[in-house]
Amino acid sequence: MESLWEKVKKGIMLAAERTDELTKMGKLKLDIIGTHHTIERNLGELGGIVYELIKTGRRKKPLIDDENVAKLIKTIKCLEKELSKEKKNLTNYLRNHK
Repeated sequence: MESLWEKVKKGIMLAAERTDELTKMGKLKLDIIGTHHTIERNLGELGGIVYELIKTGRRKKPLIDDENVAKLIKTIKCLEKELSKEKKNLTNYLRNHK
């Protein structure tokens, strides 16, 4: 028969394992939120640049040829790939820890 102390130790071990799982899951979710926020911030900056170029009439060539616009689009594309990987990581983690 299992002693009270053994039951307590098992309970503590289970709680520690569950805490570790929740911590890892929380970090994965925070990574997703952080990347999503960075994408939104870059999209806002891109919109501001495009608006200013159009408003001031300084746009003599296609918007994509503007150095700042091209740089932000490249950054956003990279961030979207990173976000996709982070979502897959979370999905895989959840699938493996049911």
